[in-house]
Amino acid sequence: MVHYERYICIVDPLHYNNLWMHRSFPLALLVVWTPPLLYASLPAFGWNNWTGPDWNGCCASSQNTTLLSNCSINRPTCCSYRRVFPNAFIYLEVYGLVLPAILTIAGMTGRVLWITRGQLKDICRLHRSVERGSQASDQEQRLNLRYTRCVVAVSLTFLACWVPYLIYMHVCIGFLISDTKRSSTTHIVLSCAGIGSMAVVPLVLGLVNRQYTEPAYQLVQKLRDRWRTQGSEEVAV
Repeated sequence: MVHYERYICIVDPLHYNNLWMHRSFPLALLVVWTPPLLYASLPAFGWNNWTGPDWNGCCASSQNTTLLSNCSINRPTCCSYRRVFPNAFIYLEVYGLVLPAILTIAGMTGRVLWITRGQLKDICRLHRSVERGSQASDQEQRLNLRYTRCVVAVSLTFLACWVPYLIYMHVCIGFLISDTKRSSTTHIVLSCAGIGSMAVVPLVLGLVNRQYTEPAYQLVQKLRDRWRTQGSEEVAV
């Protein structure tokens, strides 16, 4: 939702203030949170393997050396995750929801950078027409350098935030398909790197948006001014 809001702000700034999410903030929260919660609740409403054949035998076979064919060698004890989350549920979540969402974010980011590049070219063209010069001025070079820094920062942020999570998802899917025994240390490292990098995304979006940082900055400024005022009064006394 935040990516979409920023995208509309750049692509269609005249209609940015008329977005439906600005008119009804509770509705925006409802739209954002309701579909994921409903999808996550599908196993509780029947989309699971809880009544699958021979599931009860998995618990008994976990105490023996021989496992049943439908028991995972990673977690033989009652086959917990296989009973709750079917493979189709996991595939749909990863390749039908999460991965398309990440690709959509990448597409919107690329579109914004492309529009910004076009606007920068127009500014440079107008500047040259006013200055009546054929060579790039210092101001144009500064604008190009600033745009290059922006592209590098956006690219590095996207790679640092989303690529580890994509690697983590596909490694988990690979373990799920092959049903091979995995190292707990490897799984912990991948989980921390993947989920941690994804959790940084809202923080990054909040820090680079003045709509979020300006109120905090004003609050800190007021507290600082009040502290300085109290300090000066104590010195005067």
